[in-house]
Amino acid sequence: MFKLYSSSVSQVRSVIGSSKAIKSTVIASMRSIILMLLLLVLTACQSYQFEDAWPSDLPERQLFINAYLEKRGFETATDKELAYHLGWIKKFYQGTTLYPVGWLSASQRYIDSITSAKEKRATAERLELLGVKISNEWAQDNSTRLINNSNIATWASAMRTAADRSEQQRFLEKVEDDVMALLDNQIKAKDIKYERYFSEESYDDF
Repeated sequence: MFKLYSSSVSQVRSVIGSSKAIKSTVIASMRSIILMLLLLVLTACQSYQFEDAWPSDLPERQLFINAYLEKRGFETATDKELAYHLGWIKKFYQGTTLYPVGWLSASQRYIDSITSAKEKRATAERLELLGVKISNEWAQDNSTRLINNSNIATWASAMRTAADRSEQQRFLEKVEDDVMALLDNQIKAKDIKYERYFSEESYDDF
């Protein structure tokens, strides 16, 4: 009788022990699932913030991503790589401490200097396209880019002179030609000097 009782107690303890082990396993699994879900949510939030951070007054973000990938011959890139590249694109358009007047402000000043409404619209479209071409190249790695800081400063200063002298279209056509020549390796960044556009004028920061 005692042996039977002892055997029953052992079986009960064994069942309880198994139940506790199963419960521990279930809890551990649930914790892992919850942790994975949290990581997915955080990743989704980071991706959303990355997408949402793009300024509405800049050209479409994907234009710059495509140019970045094409330049390197990649099909994709990490969010960190793209964020770094796009950060320079933003600086080009919005300005930096060294060059406080970005492409957006410079373009608006340029457009405001034109009186014809029709010409304003046409110039705005051309400046937007030109800005995309320039920034796409300027934001590339220093070792590979074909447009540098000096070129940007030169064009910014010459834009002011062109506006002051009402030579907006002549100057814009010249810069468009030069940008294409730079991208096609027909001329070098060192060839872009202020005197190329206004030889008789002195250099003046925009």
